[in-house]
Amino acid sequence: VNGGIITLLDVEVAAEFGLGTPGPVEAGRDPRLAALDALIDRKVVLDLARDVRGLTGEELDAALAGLRREQGEAAFAAKLRKFGLLDTDLERLIEDRVLYDRAMALRFSPSIPIPLTEIERYYRDIYAPDRTRRGLPVEPLDGVAGAIETRLRDERRAKQMSDWVKDLRKRADIQIRKDCLK
Repeated sequence: VNGGIITLLDVEVAAEFGLGTPGPVEAGRDPRLAALDALIDRKVVLDLARDVRGLTGEELDAALAGLRREQGEAAFAAKLRKFGLLDTDLERLIEDRVLYDRAMALRFSPSIPIPLTEIERYYRDIYAPDRTRRGLPVEPLDGVAGAIETRLRDERRAKQMSDWVKDLRKRADIQIRKDCLK
């Protein structure tokens, strides 16, 4: 990617430790391809966002400890053994993930305005019918408006981020050696 290399080991370690994607991998999708896509996204964003470079030792230690907790101590140790790694070998991938998240947070404000009409439309067209279909009580709009607004804001922000990264990828020099993933 833009002259840098993402190795097969990077892809496999990112997939194994969940460092490739922020959430679960889509059903039926190869976790290595999902990890590769995430690593490419990070590379094109971090190439552009030079101002977010560098974590302090404390930040890196906290991120590594968080990953260790998230994975569970025994599973984390087993995954390290599987690849013959030390936990410090994960630092570059962890740092890239944290810096990517930081760059995205700087670029995309969490305070995207959502008009009241859009909240009302979501309530009427999606929230109320879904609750009724599942046999659940339909809360009044004023009781759920904040949650709906947060959801719509998060969805809009995620779409903006995804579109921006797709555009960066289109402009980047990316060569994928699919034969290496076999």
